[in-house]
Amino acid sequence: MGTTGTRQAYEFPTGCAPPLGQIRAWLREQLSETGRITIADTELLTTELVTNAHEHADGAAELRVFLPSGRDVVRVEVDDRRPHLRPCRPAKPDPTSPHGRGLALVEAISTEWGVDTGEGYKTVWAEIPVL
Repeated sequence: MGTTGTRQAYEFPTGCAPPLGQIRAWLREQLSETGRITIADTELLTTELVTNAHEHADGAAELRVFLPSGRDVVRVEVDDRRPHLRPCRPAKPDPTSPHGRGLALVEAISTEWGVDTGEGYKTVWAEIPVL
C-alpha cells in the first residue's frame, strides 16, 4: 500500500449491486505489500461488510482501507447513509438459516470492530491483523 497511514478509498457505482470481484482486486492491489493471509482475510471481511451495507442499509457509499501508522493491522471502513441502523454483536446463528453469519465472521477475523455514526452516515470498521 502506498504510504502507511494513508487511506485509500474505493467509490461505489450507484444503483447496482457492489462489484465484489472488482473490490477484491482493488484490495489485493492496495495490500500488495502485506502477506497472502492478511489479504485473504481482508477480502473476506470486506465483502461481508460491503454486502451487509448493500442488503441492510441501501448500499455502501465508500470503502476505505489503510495501515494505521505504528500498528500491525489493516483497517477497513465501510460507509453507508443509514446511521439509525446499527449492526449488533452476533448471536448464535440459526443453523437452518442461510443468513446470520456475516458479523460472526467479522468478529472472528478481526482484532476489533465497531460502528461510528455522524450526521447522515454510518461507518462500520474492522481491523485485521497483518500476518
